Amino acid sequence: MGRRRYQRWEIRVAGCYRSPAGAEVFISAHDISAWGCRLANPSRNLFVGDRVTVFIDGLDPIEAELRWHDRGVEAGFEFASAVDAVQLELLVAHCAGRVKVVPRQWQTLSEDRERVG
Repeated sequence: MGRRRYQRWEIRVAGCYRSPAGAEVFISAHDISAWGCRLANPSRNLFVGDRVTVFIDGLDPIEAELRWHDRGVEAGFEFASAVDAVQLELLVAHCAGRVKVVPRQWQTLSEDRERVG
């Protein structure tokens, strides 16, 4: 798993986040771990360090910080606390047939983006 401490799963699940300004932005979660996620279609108005509340179908709302972004295409968020293990298991099970462990190459690319910032 590279340098990551927590396994990540590639998923496609609808959700949204509440921006620092209070706007709700609809997204698709593309991968998730106990401590973070990669979201598609984030607002172009987010900046590294911004804190948001993430709502992913099947999980309780969770506070997160923007760690990296590719303006308007995708963004990586680190959760303020770990996702409930049972909820994460249920989410992954719900995506059965579509879910897989994130390939090592993507994990490395994602880590490089986090360092760049």
